[in-house]
Amino acid sequence: MCFNSASQIFQKGPAVVYRHKNSCRLGWELYEGNCYSFSVVEKTWDESQQSCASLNSSLAVVNNREELMFLKKRTEGVNYFFIGLTKKGSGGQWKWIDNTVYDPDMFHMSVQDFDCGVVGLNTLSSMSCSVTNYWICEEI
Repeated sequence: MCFNSASQIFQKGPAVVYRHKNSCRLGWELYEGNCYSFSVVEKTWDESQQSCASLNSSLAVVNNREELMFLKKRTEGVNYFFIGLTKKGSGGQWKWIDNTVYDPDMFHMSVQDFDCGVVGLNTLSSMSCSVTNYWICEEI
């Protein structure tokens, strides 16, 4: 039996989200079924999120300790990278860009004095959203 995969891709109806991939596009890294891109240039947090959006992705949302350990290991000794964690526009409450509330019991943020989350140099911390930094996109 032969079927037309193109018609399946473009058929109308609810969008299907494939969260667990077994490969990523060129330049992206696969971890536990998700694809990540680590920038090689620096931008502000907002510019970083715009860059991710242009790649059909968003700044990385960390869902568990294992994912955080992967990102920490990948960025250790390099520099800080913006992730999708911020408290700007939320009345001072930390939230992920997918609107999930940050859970301090899941992992500890070493410095919370600024408005945007970063991972790097083996820690989860915060920095000013207006400084330039590298960033991590996660494919959505």
